[in-house]
Amino acid sequence: MNRRDRILNTLGWAAFLFSASVFFLPVANPDLYWHLSAGKYTLANFGPPHADFLSWPLAGTEWVDFEWLPQVFYYLLYKAGGFKALLIFKSVLLLLILLVFRATVLLYGRRSALPFLLPFFAAAIMSNCDLRPENFTLLFFSLTLYFLEKTRLSSVPPGWRLRGVVFAFFALWANLHAGYLYGLALIGLYSAGELLLEELAFIHGKGPFARPGKSLEYLKLFFIGLVSSLATPYGWRVYSVIANHQKYIDTLQEHVQEWASFSLSNPYQWPYVLALTVVMGCFLYFLLRRKHIVYSHFAALLFFAWASASHARHIPFFIITGLAFALALPWQKPNSSKRWRAIAWGGSALWLGVTLWFYSSLVWTQYTGKARLSKWSSDGLASFLRSNKPVLAGLRLYNHWSWGGWLGWELGPDYKPFIDGRYIFHDRVAEIAALSGSISNWAAISEKYKFDLALMKLDEPNIPVKQRLPGGEEAVYWRPTYLFYLPRRDWAVVYWDYSVAALVRRGSVPAAWLAAHELRYLRSGDVLNLRGPLLAGDISMLELRRELEVYLRGHDSEYSTRGNAHLAAFVNALGDACAKEGSKCAK
Repeated sequence: MNRRDRILNTLGWAAFLFSASVFFLPVANPDLYWHLSAGKYTLANFGPPHADFLSWPLAGTEWVDFEWLPQVFYYLLYKAGGFKALLIFKSVLLLLILLVFRATVLLYGRRSALPFLLPFFAAAIMSNCDLRPENFTLLFFSLTLYFLEKTRLSSVPPGWRLRGVVFAFFALWANLHAGYLYGLALIGLYSAGELLLEELAFIHGKGPFARPGKSLEYLKLFFIGLVSSLATPYGWRVYSVIANHQKYIDTLQEHVQEWASFSLSNPYQWPYVLALTVVMGCFLYFLLRRKHIVYSHFAALLFFAWASASHARHIPFFIITGLAFALALPWQKPNSSKRWRAIAWGGSALWLGVTLWFYSSLVWTQYTGKARLSKWSSDGLASFLRSNKPVLAGLRLYNHWSWGGWLGWELGPDYKPFIDGRYIFHDRVAEIAALSGSISNWAAISEKYKFDLALMKLDEPNIPVKQRLPGGEEAVYWRPTYLFYLPRRDWAVVYWDYSVAALVRRGSVPAAWLAAHELRYLRSGDVLNLRGPLLAGDISMLELRRELEVYLRGHDSEYSTRGNAHLAAFVNALGDACAKEGSKCAK
């Protein structure tokens, strides 16, 4: 290796380490919790679940858990090292994807592109870098592309050894994630592209029909992979999951971010937009000006460009194929004149500046110092529900789908969620999404499912309400939306923190328990509205102090020290205001 190659090699590995920072972001996937529940079930029952055991509305309904094998890994890792072990596992998988992509680039002898390309590649797939079973699909897809490119540039090894490896490869992939279909699609597109190349003379009338060669070998591998996909605990039923996704694809695209099309307003998708523009532009240039085309590349590029533009979760497939295919084009060696060197140095400096801006603004700012984000969970709520299990467990529970996985993992089987992120709930996604901002929809769904316990996300804006005080004056108060969805005459607030409120239906719990736990005034999002009614004599300070004691009893100090102190300080400040001479506060 000469001096230039050593420098490029060093820069390439430095870029690899720089890119790795994308892959160590905290775990934020809310579905991880039901994956853990399923992994625990699989080990305890010596096989994956075949029916829903987590929720109460669909208990016993058929569930084809096509991601059962990663769930076992997740559970074992969690038991061994908690979320830190899961974070490391995720990062290793993503680093392997980067290594395979690097190896694919080196097939074309493009070592000099690695310092620029690797950080861009990592940034472009960042939105899909959470801990998900799809991580395995991206790794296996990258390996499939590497194999296809290596054999395209040489030949497909003969014999049954390769076919046996392909069978085992796709059988394993099918038990990891249903994304093996993208690998099969890639092989099928290569087969079609090679067939077109082999029959080009016949198509143009310049030769006889040729006996298929490499295209036939790829086709054989395609069918071997297709057959091996049935080697799962569910056999052909895994395709019912794919049919379910297609049936509800419009609903998913409208309400689930990863199924939506890409958005120019999302800065994390800007690298993809740039890649889509540049890669397609390069292919059009070589097709129209240089009359160069690799049919298998062009077919795969069009397919994955369409797939990624339709659904954001498919973006990595275009990035992996598009960047590799662009580097496979027969680029000429750049001019060595001073002008071109100046342009090259200027472009490199600009690229470095943009890359540093992206990483410093959108990647490194996501580090929290923790292995997971607690956005989809509440330790305080878990503590409250456990301590009140004799009364609340078994009630028909409502929860937003993003909280369902955590509820089933943390509190099951005593508490069973209403919905979570599994495909078996796709028919209810639109129904739940329609609840936001609609009091009538809440009344309808509450009556339909007969909820007794509702866990409400506190993420909607408050509603302005004009209220008349005892003295006759009027004031506008901003009230939390959940108080309108679940009106006080039917529902009572028994717990809240900064992310969730728990309400029970009156009559579904013993009256004595409700009297000891209900928060009539100190309710999330409504506390700041107390000052006016209190000073006007509409609310008793004695009642507020009693409710503060109820609140503090229901909030374990281990989880709520800050919140407890803030609320206590606020109530004490109201007491000080009431103690002033001339106050109208009720005694």
